[in-house]
Amino acid sequence: MIVPVATRYGSQPGLRAAFRSRPIFNSVPAAVPIILLGILLLATVPLVYLLNVPKPQPRAEATRVEIERTIQSEGFDKQGRRLPFTVYVLSAQRSWKLESASDLEDDRPLVSPELVAALHQARDVFCIGTASFEGRRNVEEARAALRAETLAGWLTGAMPQPHKIRVYRLNAGQYVGPQKLESTDQRKAIIIITQGHDEDVSLRDALKSGLSKKQRDNPIVYSLLHHYSRSDKWLKLSR
Repeated sequence: MIVPVATRYGSQPGLRAAFRSRPIFNSVPAAVPIILLGILLLATVPLVYLLNVPKPQPRAEATRVEIERTIQSEGFDKQGRRLPFTVYVLSAQRSWKLESASDLEDDRPLVSPELVAALHQARDVFCIGTASFEGRRNVEEARAALRAETLAGWLTGAMPQPHKIRVYRLNAGQYVGPQKLESTDQRKAIIIITQGHDEDVSLRDALKSGLSKKQRDNPIVYSLLHHYSRSDKWLKLSR
């Protein structure tokens, strides 16, 4: 026969007292709750910090080409026909990587909003290939030609209507001027974009005329006209 608990322990006051419920904190030192609260706060602070840390934003420069200099000019051919154009000289970070015809120094061949806007108004685009003094001339001239081709490919991909824009690849060749110019500055990526002009204008004559006006104040233009191995040939246009 099962005996009720109350009956079993009713005659044993000592045991009944042992099982009597007591507040748990009566047997815990007073400092322990304070310590536990401190640990809880320390664990919560990092979590709150992580939840409020701003998310990293994409780097703005990762989506654009840095243009070091913009040179506006206009030239005239022998018949007096006008050719307005702009020269875009990319920064040293966007110079061609040494011994490469497909990569720029920072490996981000992307086109800036400024260039995209210019391409929307372009009639002609001239992609100029350059090479620095390192290496044999014939090898570097061939590399400069390939760089002009690569640059043309990048820009054509950014054109709204590529079939309506004439794209020229111009090979300036290898730098042969004074060695005070840094190697990266000798491998500049350079683009010339023309605006509206007469269809019959001689692009070669007018382009040379306009560049000659700017060579005194712009060393890069002077170098293109005088300090590259093909300075006397590169304006012979080829598409």
